[in-house]
Amino acid sequence: MSYLDISTWEQTFQELMEQEKPWAKWSLKLDGTILPGHTAPGWKQYQQTAFGRFWCSLCHRSWSSAQVKILCHMYREPGKSQGQVLMRVFAQRCQKCSWSQFEKPEFSTESIKRILQNLIQYILWRYYGHDFRKMPMIREVPLNGPHDTNNCEACTLGSCTKGSLKQTAKPSTFPTKICCSSPQMDNVLFEEPVGNPDPFFWFIIICLVVFALIFSPNSIKP
Repeated sequence: MSYLDISTWEQTFQELMEQEKPWAKWSLKLDGTILPGHTAPGWKQYQQTAFGRFWCSLCHRSWSSAQVKILCHMYREPGKSQGQVLMRVFAQRCQKCSWSQFEKPEFSTESIKRILQNLIQYILWRYYGHDFRKMPMIREVPLNGPHDTNNCEACTLGSCTKGSLKQTAKPSTFPTKICCSSPQMDNVLFEEPVGNPDPFFWFIIICLVVFALIFSPNSIKP
């Protein structure tokens, strides 16, 4: 497992971005102050959920969670292929300790790569016009069980889809739904548009209505 070492995240991010856009210059920084729905002008917001492990600094208890919330604010320089990403990983508290503090999670190397690959897929869709239908989001292995909203930092800030606030997105469904900036963030979805009904359908409906009006009992004179 790896702690939130920015050098590890930055290096992996650069390697993955270079595979997709070798000429692009993007930076990644951890920022524990960004909030859901509070982006600067011109910035976009993206959130995903990942699997992590926590350790309590008081009782040394450990627990795993598949509801680790990760918030990103990003900005691309106008007319340039360079930008920056600010990332915040939300903490959780120990259920057993009365005075526990929020603890930061640890991630496996595979999870870090998965998180950053999903982030880059979003960047490619948002800023470079890539077709998200051809860029499946890499899914985490889900864990069953209730979500402890009282000890979830993201829930206290209104950034958790598992909390009591309105749920509007599940980031794991990237092929048909994609998350983007929203004033409330949890995310707004862009879904494939549903086509208009066939004109023949409306023709049949109109014919049935006219037929009913003509041959209704009230329209037949004795």
